[in-house]
Amino acid sequence: MFQNQTFTSRYFDGVSAVPEEGTVLIHGQTLEFSSGDTNHKLVLSQFTELTLTHKGCKLVLLPDEVKESPVLEIYCSKQEGKQLESLWIQTKKSQSHSHAFFYSIREMNPIVLGILSILIVSIIGFFYFKGLELVTNFIPLSADKSLGESVQLKMDAQFEACNTKATDRFFAEALKKVVPKGSHHEFSVSVIASTIPNAFALSNGKIYFFSGLLNDAKSQEEVIGVLAHEIAHVEKRHHMRNLVKAGGTSLAISLVIGPGLGNMEFLETFTEIGSTILVLKFSRDFETEADITSIEYLKNQNISTSGLLTFFQRMQELEKEMTKSEENPKESNAKDDQVVTKSITDFLSTHPATEERMKTLESLIRTGKKGTIKKVVSDNTWKEVQSVCLDFKKSDSK
Repeated sequence: MFQNQTFTSRYFDGVSAVPEEGTVLIHGQTLEFSSGDTNHKLVLSQFTELTLTHKGCKLVLLPDEVKESPVLEIYCSKQEGKQLESLWIQTKKSQSHSHAFFYSIREMNPIVLGILSILIVSIIGFFYFKGLELVTNFIPLSADKSLGESVQLKMDAQFEACNTKATDRFFAEALKKVVPKGSHHEFSVSVIASTIPNAFALSNGKIYFFSGLLNDAKSQEEVIGVLAHEIAHVEKRHHMRNLVKAGGTSLAISLVIGPGLGNMEFLETFTEIGSTILVLKFSRDFETEADITSIEYLKNQNISTSGLLTFFQRMQELEKEMTKSEENPKESNAKDDQVVTKSITDFLSTHPATEERMKTLESLIRTGKKGTIKKVVSDNTWKEVQSVCLDFKKSDSK
């Protein structure tokens, strides 16, 4: 390819910062640098790296981990630089099978290489996260209980509880109806004094209902539907599966990036994730699974299934009103808007009421038998449940 072609060049010997100006004679795979009193004869395959520059190309003799490497810079056209690079790659490929594979990849079109890389990473990631799902099967339920209890201590210390005989009676009856037979979890419900229409469960079976949800509910079946949804999260071990997935992602990033494992930063990060992930929002897949499972629980007990759908429809309507008030701030009270915004966004952050999700719920309710039981306690008891926490002055936390 190159037969006795001479190019202007300069040579860094790896000791002095001042380069030697001269010329390089290229004949086949031999490069002979000459400048004044010095002469360096090198073979192209000796160089560990070749990079193209705007002036030509740069060849590095020694690997990075070795001492300061001699460098040969050759001034040539872009086409000549690519030809030299191609020749260098061919010499490297002939050294071993691993070199042949590595440098064949280097020769690939950058766009094709990028697409191939994304495809490979996607396939590896798919099987990696599928494998993480299986990991949960090897974790005992006692771990769910321990994790839930640790978070429960923080919740009970932070929030004001306002359970009454009426709420205890209502949720005791509802749990008897909804909790599937043979469940390995012990469920209990606490009511938190807060205007936010929200509810969430911990991995140990402890379920929290914010009083705002009870105060605003249109029927018992709405609350029972939400309760069934939270029970499904616990039964399907979404908390632990979330934790394993988050920890697996953190581990994968640490392995790819490098730093973090040696000084135990990974374990610290994993611990931090563990203390918060139990009450954070679940993925869309988990929410859908909880929806499907909760409808099954209700149908099995002949309980009306429309309550959960009605509840989310109300949340969507409130969200739309919130959006309109944001677009037309003059038409509404700013302070009231802030309350509505906080209430709805806090709920939707843990229970996203997407259109797709609503359609799934509607489809599930239409198919199969429809429950007829809409009440688990008397109307008088339900009225007491709905008035819970209204006399509490502190509505969010201690």
